[in-house]
Amino acid sequence: MLMDLRERIQGWIAYLIIGLISVPFMLWGVGEYFSGGKNKPVAEVDGLPITEQAFEQAVSAQRQALIQKLGGKVSAELLQSLNVKEQVLNQMIDERVLSLFAHRAGFRAPDSMVADLIRSEPAFKTNGAFDVKKYEEFIAAQGTTVPAFEARLKQDIVMRTLETALRESAITVQPDMDMLVRLRDQTREAGYITLARSRVVNAVSAPTEDQIKAYYTAHQSEFVQPERVKLHYIELSPQTLAPLVKVTDAELKQAYEHYKTKQEAAVTRTVRHILISVPKDADAATVEAAKEKLLAIRTAILSGKKTFEAEAKAVSDDPGSKAQGGNLGEVAPGQMFQPFETAMDALKVGELSEPVRTQYGWHLIEVTKESKPDIKPLDAVRPGLVAEVQARHVEKVYYDESEKLSDITYEHPDSLIPAAEALGLKVQTSDWVSRESGKGIGENEKVRHAAFSKDVLTDKLNSNLVELGTDHAVVIRLNTHEPASHLALDEVRQQITQRLKAEAVDQRLAAEAKQIRQALSQGTDPQQAATAAGGVWHAPVWLKRQDHPDGLPPEIIQAAFATPPTADSHPASTSIHLKDGDEAVVVVTQIKSGDPSTISAEDKQQLAAQIEQAEGQSALAALLATLRQETKITINSSIEKSATQ
Repeated sequence: MLMDLRERIQGWIAYLIIGLISVPFMLWGVGEYFSGGKNKPVAEVDGLPITEQAFEQAVSAQRQALIQKLGGKVSAELLQSLNVKEQVLNQMIDERVLSLFAHRAGFRAPDSMVADLIRSEPAFKTNGAFDVKKYEEFIAAQGTTVPAFEARLKQDIVMRTLETALRESAITVQPDMDMLVRLRDQTREAGYITLARSRVVNAVSAPTEDQIKAYYTAHQSEFVQPERVKLHYIELSPQTLAPLVKVTDAELKQAYEHYKTKQEAAVTRTVRHILISVPKDADAATVEAAKEKLLAIRTAILSGKKTFEAEAKAVSDDPGSKAQGGNLGEVAPGQMFQPFETAMDALKVGELSEPVRTQYGWHLIEVTKESKPDIKPLDAVRPGLVAEVQARHVEKVYYDESEKLSDITYEHPDSLIPAAEALGLKVQTSDWVSRESGKGIGENEKVRHAAFSKDVLTDKLNSNLVELGTDHAVVIRLNTHEPASHLALDEVRQQITQRLKAEAVDQRLAAEAKQIRQALSQGTDPQQAATAAGGVWHAPVWLKRQDHPDGLPPEIIQAAFATPPTADSHPASTSIHLKDGDEAVVVVTQIKSGDPSTISAEDKQQLAAQIEQAEGQSALAALLATLRQETKITINSSIEKSATQ
């Protein structure tokens, strides 16, 4: 089976080796699949452990991936709502279940296949030939050994071949495709009624003191100040390293000369031209005739018989500048095509060029105005030039200083002061940092992970060098630690008041929406139902699932296609909460199914692939469900909950 599917593997070897192989080592470490590690397991799969350390690293990596995918601005509440820990644990369990199944079924990846894959990977080649040194350096960078790496590679080949085989075993039948087309291409006529939140906010009474106290008592577990720390840290960054770079007089002089050269070259010119166009395939006689015509125009202008502006309006073939007397406006260096720009740069103000040939034809060029930027004295630009020189040297300084910082903080694990004094840097103090969030350096997941590690939090030692970027790193140590604690009622009173008020408004809007839907089900016209409830009726329009009309909230479209039709002739309806806080009642008045006879052969092929992929995923899910039932899976809930907290 594996040998038959060998060709399917070739396409993703680079991704597998560089990406997926490095990730499992980072997440689970060498031997995590078949050895338990030294820490307590979060779960066991037929005795095969998922250690707490492996689980924490996997969760951290998944969270970091989500943060990057969502643009770096992700709240702790959102991450918690996504149930990252539960998803990661299930993925790790699934992988171990499949791994055991494949192992017991006797699936193996031949040594020759693994060798071919490794030797074909471009990252391991020098001048087209496999480079053992590069390969071994890559393995060492993953913190593992060649045998362990290749064993993991064999396992991944087996796992992915198994998954691919299951997905590709699915077939498509015509009824399934017809049903998908009817649903996919279905159109619905839908309108909606909006119930504005602002209309009822003032009508809802503020919660009483008893209600506030009762809510606090019932939800006390939600009002917790999470465990948090303040950190001392030394930071290496372009900003902190720049002062360490001493700029010599010679470097400053060279930078100033470069500045002057740039300023002198940054000349802007106001330019006009006359174009006599020449076809690309013109013969020599046509090209020469166009040139002679332009020379005659040039002679007439120089003699004063004609003006440049008048000639441009009369004969120029450039429609963009013709009406403006050939004026092209202000032109900066690099904006014009060659050799136009070369000729333009050589002209003095008021001087006419000789005919200039470009791909468009022959040009007569005149510079009517020239503006040169000021060249400021050295003292005026000194700070900027010093910063430029420092920035160019920071990369070298960073490498040397990061090595020193790492060495000194390791040699003096109980203090950052020796390193700060040796490097000429300051020991800074962070704001509060929790396991889930922080400000400044605390925004970085790596910093938070280090801050709550055993070395820093419990043993109160300096951390290792934490790399935050290509030229940005910190070493941290604990300053202040506060365990998690319950917040007093007075600290959260305003928050509870807002919650209760918001809940009351939601209930009021939901009740109004329910009354509207009841009226619609009894045949009331949507406009009348909206007016009676104080809402606004938005007339129905025909929609497709993929439509995104301007001004129409996307959740309206989603709700319209999620609303089941009614058994009678009355419109179908549903109520939804809009993102802006308003309530809406979506009213579906008509439904038309898609027509399978209208789709193209290409569309059919794409639909078949989609159906096969979905069925293959279902087959994989079914296999996993069966294997889970047949496998002894033990989850240590207390460790799972405490991990990464």
